[in-house]
Amino acid sequence: MRTLPTVLLALSCTLPGLAWAQDDTMCRQGNITTQSPLGVARIVGGPRTYLRSDTAPCPNDSAACQTRVYVVPGDTVLTGRVQGRYICALFAGKAGSSAGYVLQSEIAARPLAASPLAAWSGAWHDGDNTISLKTKGAQLVASGEAYWPSANPSLKERPGGPNLGQMSGAAAPRGNKVVFADTDPDGCQVTMTLVPPYLAVSDTMNCGGMNVTFTGTYTKR
Repeated sequence: MRTLPTVLLALSCTLPGLAWAQDDTMCRQGNITTQSPLGVARIVGGPRTYLRSDTAPCPNDSAACQTRVYVVPGDTVLTGRVQGRYICALFAGKAGSSAGYVLQSEIAARPLAASPLAAWSGAWHDGDNTISLKTKGAQLVASGEAYWPSANPSLKERPGGPNLGQMSGAAAPRGNKVVFADTDPDGCQVTMTLVPPYLAVSDTMNCGGMNVTFTGTYTKR
């Protein structure tokens, strides 16, 4: 993620684990993983491709819709819903993640194929939230921890410490998707979609304390 100097990232200032309300045009860091279909693409527009706001009447080509967050040719983005000539895109860099609309002509979609089991394995991170995936036979064994509002909030913000969440389980992927679920139908269920280099995760908001969610876009470190 890149920005012009001295600009706050208003577009995607979401705490890990904060759930966004859904609508047909929203393109945010916290909700792209719930969109369908998910894909991956390479940025081909340039020299800078600015992410566009999803606040009506955006997205459009006006300067008012253009945020200060931009990506450059060669960057890999996670893609979601299409809105006219635009497509929702998320870029996760060392400085954090940001999402917004880009023109479909500014990306080159990459074909998705079922990934080998080994491609899932590793330590995945989205802010303070972590998911560990290991292979065991034809299955993946998962364990994860999530926090709200963060793993180490200030005493002023949360004198009692963060709300915590956990997930675990074993399941076999189907294509590029795997679901880990409790035996309780109303319990924790976490759906993961492998879209290399991203792991797109969504859950049922039943995996821990209030506001805790694993929903997000994870990368390996």
